[in-house]
Amino acid sequence: MLLLLPLLAACTPAPKVGYDAWPEPTEVYPWVYTPEADLEPYEEVRWETETWDPGSDTEQVGFYLFKALNHRKGAPEESLEHFSIMRDTLPPVSTGADDVSLSFVGDVMWMGENWSTFALPAAGLLDGDLRIGNLETPTDPGRATEPSDLGLYTFNAPPEMLDGLPLDVLQLNNNHSLDVEDAGLEATIAEVEARGFLHTGIDGRGAFTSSGGGVGFLSYTWGVNRRDITSAHDLNIIPFGHLDGEPDLTSLGEDIAFAKENGLGSVVVLVHWGFEYEYYPDPHFMQIGRRIVALGADLVVGEGPHVAQPAEICHVNNPAVIPGIGTCSVRTEDGEPRTAAILYSLGNFGTTMPTVPCQTGIVATVTLDPDVTGLGWAGAITVDGEQGLEVVPLEGALDDLERAAESERLDAHLGVGWKR
Repeated sequence: MLLLLPLLAACTPAPKVGYDAWPEPTEVYPWVYTPEADLEPYEEVRWETETWDPGSDTEQVGFYLFKALNHRKGAPEESLEHFSIMRDTLPPVSTGADDVSLSFVGDVMWMGENWSTFALPAAGLLDGDLRIGNLETPTDPGRATEPSDLGLYTFNAPPEMLDGLPLDVLQLNNNHSLDVEDAGLEATIAEVEARGFLHTGIDGRGAFTSSGGGVGFLSYTWGVNRRDITSAHDLNIIPFGHLDGEPDLTSLGEDIAFAKENGLGSVVVLVHWGFEYEYYPDPHFMQIGRRIVALGADLVVGEGPHVAQPAEICHVNNPAVIPGIGTCSVRTEDGEPRTAAILYSLGNFGTTMPTVPCQTGIVATVTLDPDVTGLGWAGAITVDGEQGLEVVPLEGALDDLERAAESERLDAHLGVGWKR
């Protein structure tokens, strides 16, 4: 019997190691998951799929308005498990001497009043070397500014809104970019440039800056609300929300390659994507996020859902991190190891929306050297101030029971290990 032991050992296959242990990435989460069952009709309606017309589909519009007030709070069971694991692995912001620190906010929306000072109370939260946000409204001084004069969900703010923004880089391409047609977009660009902001997303590859070691900001949007307009400008539209196939990311990949070839140490891809009022990214967007990281993005920052969604760290060319639930791991042809991150949605940074989750966004801090070394978040919320609506740190507004409950929900939803 003893003589058989070496023979049996020789027949036992050696355990798989490295990439040999990997499943085919598209055969595991987020490509494979269990769809949610028994959803209410309002939970299933999604504007960004562009499969229905708000001008004629009144039932869908009704469901959508209900969704805006009640939100879609759940997710596939695999997503819940994934983020419960991921949130405990996110590294806090780094203090390394060579780190570049970036501060991000989500959607800067039409505010209705207090234009030039509404964001100043929260300015202290944005302490990065560069501060970046999405301008989700035109600022055309020659057009009306009241939605009652423009139409439902059509925005235009006075240019004074720009005066108090504690930001350096503005994303200008989103679904509201053409709310007051091309003339409004052109007027917005003029107002933004007159105030010295860098901007990205319109008629070009992006905003490139030498500040902090060389960072490139590229931005893309799922589409525009004014589908009746054919713009003379390139808004970098990629139909992220279409569920009938994978979006073509060729142009995005070419833009990343251009940035890297021109010496940019870090490339940030800003994406106006996601499904509005949903607390978790759909696995569809998690698949796209991994594809963008594989194309060379060091950081993917999302806005659009109007509520905060979780984040994840992505390991590139690290054979020890196996793709699946609880990990984000991609492999590329160059074989160069790096660490990237995806922030799926930062929520709003100023809004007139009526629900507390929509009034509450996060200010995200990311450190890079030149890829991601750490992440941080802090809550910011729109409240009624003495001069009108203003954005303040969430931690200073917890005397209200509903806001305190939202703060606790965000701690559980996002994780406190990377909270600042």
